Amino acid sequence: MTDDADHPDLRSRDVPFREDMAYQLKVWRFERCGWYALVLLMVLAMAGLFSRGLISSRDVRSEDGHVRVQYEMLHRNGSTNSMRISLTAAPEATVELELAGDLLQGFSIDTLQPEPLRSRSAADGVRFWLQADKQGQVSLYLSLRGDGLGLYRSHISTPGSSGVTLSQFIFP
Repeated sequence: MTDDADHPDLRSRDVPFREDMAYQLKVWRFERCGWYALVLLMVLAMAGLFSRGLISSRDVRSEDGHVRVQYEMLHRNGSTNSMRISLTAAPEATVELELAGDLLQGFSIDTLQPEPLRSRSAADGVRFWLQADKQGQVSLYLSLRGDGLGLYRSHISTPGSSGVTLSQFIFP
């Protein structure tokens, strides 16, 4: 049995043109690694590395369970992603919700459903007052458009609740 290096096609030659097969084998290995990296990047992209998907989707809850946020952690600049904020409160009570931190610096709120009873700007964010249903549940749906670049940290809370902290990254 012969070694691969002894194979006649893998020896350097000068005719019909000069070839350095040791160098060529290194180039082929490098190309193969590049192909593997490209396939890995494509699989990660399909899984949500650059936007919606398993890698990007988050579902966080406050320690006391009163605030739950379902959102996409990874965004592209100019793209629109949804966020769902769920709150528990007393039946048919008015609930105050505060969005604070970098959320409004990196994102624009395109839509907000249902429309809050009232809203007011706060020191580093915005406050909404929402109506709970007969079971004491409140769901707020936001459509966010990424306007910035980089990492943005936000805090979503209600009075008397520990709230949740979100980390979101916007790609160019």
